[in-house]
Amino acid sequence: MDDKTLQVGFVGLGMMGTPMSRNLARAGVGLRVYDADADRTRTVASELGVAGVVDPAELAACDVIVTMLPTSAIVRSVFLNGDGALRIPLRQGTVVVDMSSSDPTETVATGRALAAFGVRLVDAPVSGGVPRAADGTLAIMMGADDEDAAALAERVVEPMSRSVYRTGGLGTGDAMKALNNFVAGAAFAATSEALIAGRQFGLDPQLMIDILNDSTGQSFSSTHVFGPHVVAEKYASGFSLPLITKDIRIARDLQRGMGRDAPVCEAVASSFEDALDALGGVDHTAAHRFWSGETR
Repeated sequence: MDDKTLQVGFVGLGMMGTPMSRNLARAGVGLRVYDADADRTRTVASELGVAGVVDPAELAACDVIVTMLPTSAIVRSVFLNGDGALRIPLRQGTVVVDMSSSDPTETVATGRALAAFGVRLVDAPVSGGVPRAADGTLAIMMGADDEDAAALAERVVEPMSRSVYRTGGLGTGDAMKALNNFVAGAAFAATSEALIAGRQFGLDPQLMIDILNDSTGQSFSSTHVFGPHVVAEKYASGFSLPLITKDIRIARDLQRGMGRDAPVCEAVASSFEDALDALGGVDHTAAHRFWSGETR
């Protein structure tokens, strides 16, 4: 089977899923797309010139099904009923590639349930945000227990990625993604705290960002997020506060489950949870406004 004859289903056409599916369409695979929002499915399918399906069961003929969804519980619900039976009549040998930011323990459990039906699960969460989803340069962290499944998954994700890191067994990609987003969240929270203190002391916020980006305090957040979204007060990075909080909680719970003392992760999770409780489903950059006292 070459890449042009691969039949690929893509589930989840949100901020990340739509540009990711666009890159798959450009690669020329046989693509079917699905979203719980039927209007979104029709719009994206029409834009890409691919098949849009109204029922996930229509993906049963696909060789590979990619998911890009908010939580691992939702990923599981696409494929399995509450009693563990298959919701979609998948063929034995089908590969499911979950590119969501999922809970690694839930991913392992879902993988075991699917394996009972001969379906192979690969976790392949991504990093890079909407801009890198659009230009096909995402960093992908891939965990798998089945080498053949991983090899097929790698062929499918290649048009969406700049680099694929094989992290180990099933669930390790999700663990790496959660830990990465904890580090990113910590950098965002620390940069916010510094900007709030600096502004109070009389420093110009944009000048502070310029200096951080030319100094040892530089991070992805300071380089790509703070100037256009915090200093400019746009708060529209495309990554929501509920999602980053979820990922940091996963990292915290992972460390708790291993019996580790993780004071930094605990503090970062608490800070984001406080902002989420106050602000709800806003862009994650708006947490800066809450921490600065603007929204209280």
